[in-house]
Amino acid sequence: MWEIAAIMGAMRGLLRTVKAAIVAGEAIAAAISLYESAVMVAGRSRAPREPEPPPALPRFALMVCARNEERVVGGILESLLRQDYPTALFDVFLVAHNCTDATASIGQKLGAWVIDASEAPPGKVEAMRLGLAAIGEGYDFIGVFDADSRVPQGFLRAVAAASADEQCIQVETVPHRTDDWLATGYGLGRRARNLFWWQPRARLGMGTTVSGSGYFVRSSLFNTVLADAHTMTEDLELTADLYARGERVSFVSTTHIEVEEPHRFAASLRQRSRWVRGHFAVVRSYWRPIGARAAKGDLRAFDIGLYLLFPTRVMTRTAISAAYLLKLLRGPGLPRPILGLAMLAEWVLPATIAVRARLVPLSLGGLEAAVRHGLLNLLWFPIGLWALVTPGNRSWDPVPRAAAEEEGRDAVISTGPAH
Repeated sequence: MWEIAAIMGAMRGLLRTVKAAIVAGEAIAAAISLYESAVMVAGRSRAPREPEPPPALPRFALMVCARNEERVVGGILESLLRQDYPTALFDVFLVAHNCTDATASIGQKLGAWVIDASEAPPGKVEAMRLGLAAIGEGYDFIGVFDADSRVPQGFLRAVAAASADEQCIQVETVPHRTDDWLATGYGLGRRARNLFWWQPRARLGMGTTVSGSGYFVRSSLFNTVLADAHTMTEDLELTADLYARGERVSFVSTTHIEVEEPHRFAASLRQRSRWVRGHFAVVRSYWRPIGARAAKGDLRAFDIGLYLLFPTRVMTRTAISAAYLLKLLRGPGLPRPILGLAMLAEWVLPATIAVRARLVPLSLGGLEAAVRHGLLNLLWFPIGLWALVTPGNRSWDPVPRAAAEEEGRDAVISTGPAH
C-alpha cells in the first residue's frame, strides 16, 4: 500500500508542478502582451516628435553592397545619385562583392565610386568592412543600402533633419508595390511592424532596430561596432552592440526606403531560416550586456532585450489564445479576467488600430490579406525549430529579384550625374 501511496503522492506533486509551470508561462506571456500593448497605445496617443535641426548639414557616404545585382542595382544607384541634397555633401559607393556579372560596370556608368571586393570572403559584413576601409575619412555618417532598395528624392534631407546628436538612424522600410501573393503577404507584415512597433516607440523616444537597408551610423562608431561582427545577421548584431553600449537606433518615418520581399516560397524560407539562426547567435552573444544595462534602469536596453527574446507578437498571441482556450475547457492557468484582458490586447486593439490607420481596407480583399499575413506569420514556428536544429548552417543564398527588375534595367539606360 505504501508503494501505491508514494506513487500517488509523486503524481500529485508532478501535477502541481505542471500547473505551476502553466501559470508561470501564462503570466510571462500576459505580462509581455500587456507591456507591448501599453507601449503601442502610449506611443500612438502622442504626436510625432519634431527633431532639433543639426547645426550643419552632415556629409554622407552612401554604400551599396551588391553581389551579381545587375538587374536591379541601377535603380538604387540612380535614386541615390539624384538626391535633393548638396552634391558636395554626399558620395555614392558601390561595393561589388564577388560579382561575375555587369554590376560594377553599371555602377561606373551611373557615376558611383566602385569598390572591387572580388577577393573578399562571403557574407555582407565582409563587403561592408572592405567598403569602409576604402571609403576612408571625411564623412559624418555611413549609409548602407541593399541593391534592390529604392528611395525618394528628398530622402537625405529627411535623414539630415533628424541626425542631430544621433549615433545610428534607421529609416522606415516599406515594401515594393507588387501583386505577388507571397510578397504582398510579407509586405503587410513589414507595414504592420512599423505601425504597431516602431512608430509608437519613436514617439516615446525609444529605439528601433537596424533593418539591413536604409540605415546610417556615425563614421567614428561604425568601424568599432563592425569589427567584432560574426553572425549572419549583421544588422541585428549591430543593433544589439549599440544598445549594449548605451546607444540607440533612432527611427525616422518622415521618409522611407522601399525594399523587396521574396517572390518565391523556397527562397523566403531559406532567407528567414538564416535570419533566425543569426537571431539566436545574437541573443547568445549579447543578452548578458544588454540585460546588465536593463537591470541598471536603461529602459531602451530593456525594450530591445525583450524584443530579442520575443521578436514577434505571434508568440504572445499564440500563447494567450491557447491559455484562454485552456481556461474555457476548465484547465489550469491565470484567472479568466486577466486572460480576457490579454486577448483584447492581442486581437481587438491591433485590429482597431489597423482599421483606423487603414493598414488593410475594409473589404474581402483586406480580410484575405490579413488572413494571408497571419498564415505566413505562423511559419515562424517551424522555421524557428529548423534553425534550432541546424545552427551550423551558414549558407548565404541570394534571393531572386523580381519586383524591381525592369526598373533596374531602365535605370541603366538613363544614367545620372557623376559626383
